[in-house]
Amino acid sequence: MSIPILAVTDEADPRIHSETLRERMGHVAFAVSCGDLPFSYLEFIADALNRPVYFVHGNHQRRCSENVECKPTGAVDLSGRVVTDPATGLILAGFPGCLRYEENQPAQYAEWEIGLMAAKMTPRLQFNRLRHGRALDLLVTHAPPRGINDRPDPAHRGFETLRGFLTHWRPPYHVHGHIHLYDRTQPLRQHFGDTDVINVLPLSASGSSSQPAEQPKSTLEARPVNRAV
Repeated sequence: MSIPILAVTDEADPRIHSETLRERMGHVAFAVSCGDLPFSYLEFIADALNRPVYFVHGNHQRRCSENVECKPTGAVDLSGRVVTDPATGLILAGFPGCLRYEENQPAQYAEWEIGLMAAKMTPRLQFNRLRHGRALDLLVTHAPPRGINDRPDPAHRGFETLRGFLTHWRPPYHVHGHIHLYDRTQPLRQHFGDTDVINVLPLSASGSSSQPAEQPKSTLEARPVNRAV
């Protein structure tokens, strides 16, 4: 059984931020955000669809004050966590931010920091694997893994740690943002081991197409997949 999911990231899409969203996309089970979107946008999606919204922070972290990080009302932060969606039973986990390329930027992370988050997830992931036959269904991150949908410049290199995470826990799906596409010949998705790695970020409005699609292509059909240990 496939489960429709709305995935968004980085750029607010007027086709989603629309009064007709529920009519067009009310069938989705929940929404995920890969970061760097206005929190009002995520709150609109949650309210319009009356569905859960799961998110990770991007590399442009928003703060309500100097020491308080903002969060969208009613949404579930996946950053460094493993969460099971109660309605579908899908198991989600997430990592925030991007690889550190500047100093004193709280939404940029060293490899060891992502590795520490992954280590803290291990007990829950191992429990899921023993109980459900699978550790994880959907990984949500802002940045991609190293060498998969990433770029060579320091700001857009992926995390090497994510490659090991995908290899060990084998989720069928990994969605990310952060990598802007301006050319339709660039791939949106690659397969890595057992995982379909998908760049959610749509083509820029100034991209190669002069005829934008009437419906946003941001839905993912996900299904649980048991993995042999």
